[in-house]
Amino acid sequence: MKKLTLTNIKFFVFLFITIIASSKINAKESVNNSKFNQDLKNYNAKLKIFSNNKLITEFNVAIADNEEKKSYGLMNLDSLPKKNGMIFIFENQEIVNMWMKNTRISLDMIFINHNNEIIKIVENTSPYSTEIISSQNKVSKVLEINAGLAKELKIKTGQKIKLINNK
Repeated sequence: MKKLTLTNIKFFVFLFITIIASSKINAKESVNNSKFNQDLKNYNAKLKIFSNNKLITEFNVAIADNEEKKSYGLMNLDSLPKKNGMIFIFENQEIVNMWMKNTRISLDMIFINHNNEIIKIVENTSPYSTEIISSQNKVSKVLEINAGLAKELKIKTGQKIKLINNK
């Protein structure tokens, strides 16, 4: 059996403090990410949609670029300003599966490939649904906007997007 020395005690105290501090930082980040969609200052990037190089519309978007922001998305919002949305960014092109769990408002989901081309639109999703909404093809981004806007603004597959991050 190893004798407990002052050096070992200092090491265990340091380790304990590090673990506690790390968990408090992670908890704070979780709280910040869960409130991320509620702070209108976070909708600070511009997303423009073009058809044949002609501007169709633009949105102020919040960028969900980490796992917590992506998994929280637009959950627990009672409303979303008409010109706001959220863009989910994926490092690699992949088949993306979304759902509406804990999402109170109906959305249009716009799936975008690595060429910034809209390849699929799912309109009027059902609030609180756990039904999987799949891109079915590989995408690198998903834009969520208020339900009905894709149709109203004539957003269609084949159109291109441009994301301008003002951060």
